[in-house]
Amino acid sequence: MSKDTLSRRNFLRTAGLGSAGLFLGLYLPDAARAMIMTGNETVAADVYTELTAWVLIEPSGKVTLMCHRAEMGQGVYHSIAQIIAEELEVDLASVDIKFAQGNEKKYGSQLTGGSSTIRGAYKNLLKLSASARVVLIMAAAARWSVPVSECYAESGNVIHKPTGKKFHYGELVADAAKLKAPENIVLKPRSSYKLIGKPLHRKDTPMKTNGSAIFGLDKRIPGMVFAAVERNPRLRGKIKSFDDTAARKIPGVTHVIKIAMGVYEMNREGVAV
Repeated sequence: MSKDTLSRRNFLRTAGLGSAGLFLGLYLPDAARAMIMTGNETVAADVYTELTAWVLIEPSGKVTLMCHRAEMGQGVYHSIAQIIAEELEVDLASVDIKFAQGNEKKYGSQLTGGSSTIRGAYKNLLKLSASARVVLIMAAAARWSVPVSECYAESGNVIHKPTGKKFHYGELVADAAKLKAPENIVLKPRSSYKLIGKPLHRKDTPMKTNGSAIFGLDKRIPGMVFAAVERNPRLRGKIKSFDDTAARKIPGVTHVIKIAMGVYEMNREGVAV
């Protein structure tokens, strides 16, 4: 996309959570368009405000939560959203979940393995989501000119206790994105959890049973080719040589190359066609 095209787009400038971002050690952008993965294409979501790297909110109040790790049946697609939704105070059934693009600066390590996703991200995601909730409450309190202590968040809304007045998150997110959350965010007590630790239906079950789920093998990009790999049958075996004459005569074959992959400090060698 050209620079001129970008300058004409009516996108929302967004702000991170400032000191809260530094406190959490997480990337929170100053100004960026929310980029989300939808099926086989990447789209610029101009209608979203990226309140944090994991939370996107539309003016309508629709909330999209980002999953920064690969879903391989272990449940991170649902569980990451479950953690975020708990502290953000949104209804998990009503949010969308999208897979994030690869961006280590923004999301940290996105490697998936060793049952590390929840163990490694749980506390930070809680703090990040609580920070987002707090700035939304701060934005509402400023609109009403009332103390923050008189307001609370529930089901994607900020409510003023004495009067019952409320704003949905979409009405507040543009203002909230300009605010800095306090560094010492108080998390919800576990006794008040509505989602974490509760038996819930996984949000990815329907798409995995009706065939609509998009997997890595479904991804297509221009000029993409496919490879078949033959590895040395010995654990530490090397490839001395190989004859690719016959393979290169097969229609569609573009390359035959030697490969090596590090596995637990060992190189496994093979040939890719």
